[in-house]
Amino acid sequence: MNMEKKRKRGLLFLMSVVLGGFLGGFVGMFKAATESHEIMLDVKVLIPWISAICLVLGFISIFLTFNFLKKSRKFHSLYQEEMDDDLNETYYVQMYRNLEFGTIAFNSASVAILLALFISGSEVIVLDISHITLSLSFLGLVLVLNAQKYLFKTIAIVRQFDLVFFSTPKDILDHFDSYDEGERKANLEQSFLILFQLNNYVLPALYFLIALFSLLTGEIQLLAFLLVGAIHIYINVMQLPMVKRYFK
Repeated sequence: MNMEKKRKRGLLFLMSVVLGGFLGGFVGMFKAATESHEIMLDVKVLIPWISAICLVLGFISIFLTFNFLKKSRKFHSLYQEEMDDDLNETYYVQMYRNLEFGTIAFNSASVAILLALFISGSEVIVLDISHITLSLSFLGLVLVLNAQKYLFKTIAIVRQFDLVFFSTPKDILDHFDSYDEGERKANLEQSFLILFQLNNYVLPALYFLIALFSLLTGEIQLLAFLLVGAIHIYINVMQLPMVKRYFK
């Protein structure tokens, strides 16, 4: 068993070395090709498209938020009225399932609309374009605030827990404690996996993408490197309170 694990680790290390060498060679050849053909990426051309895409994704996510939350309320009503145990179980699952889908859609909408708002705002200030996208982004922000209100009301109905508009970490922890044991366990496992993937896959991949973007634009994306690095350090350093709390 131990030999099998060692062999797998050895293969994983070898694959990492080979992949690293391949990526290094690819970046080198790509850099040489771009320099020989004098290819440089004009970011200004892409910015309006990026803000527009974020805006569209934001509006789609807002629609999905209201749709899922409406379904959650519907199943909650059916759950309260139904006496059959089998149907009650189905309604119970669908009620919470749609509530969580709605929460995910709302969080996605918030990110997309904020991105659209700040990117289009930068376009107006720096490039003096994209006034329509900025106006629509403000409309999206209003819809997001309404979606948040609708979400919190749905949580109050389904989970019997009132969240304030500007919730503190303590409020969110209290809300988390209102979950049943199985749901808490599933959330903790998923949170651990997300943190692991961020730390080991997503953020390291971003370093490579930023480096590639630097090659395309001909400018070192220092701020992007610093931001990703700060996030990378933050998610690791913030494990310290947990260690101090549980390993006194």
